[in-house]
Amino acid sequence: MLPWADLLRIIATRWAWTPAEFWAATPRELEAVLGFGCPADGLKRSELDRLIRTHPDMATCGRAED
Repeated sequence: MLPWADLLRIIATRWAWTPAEFWAATPRELEAVLGFGCPADGLKRSELDRLIRTHPDMATCGRAED
């Protein structure tokens, strides 16, 4: 059984996550934040370019910036 109360305390005090952010996190995100598991490979430039295209920054009026 996982020590949920301890995990929540660590996340809340070290990373200032809210309970909602903690419960919304995936197991992989929790592993990364807590330093468990294998370190992930770096983000490749092609992956970054794809993320920029699919999730552009939005202007304050709600439209994508040109």
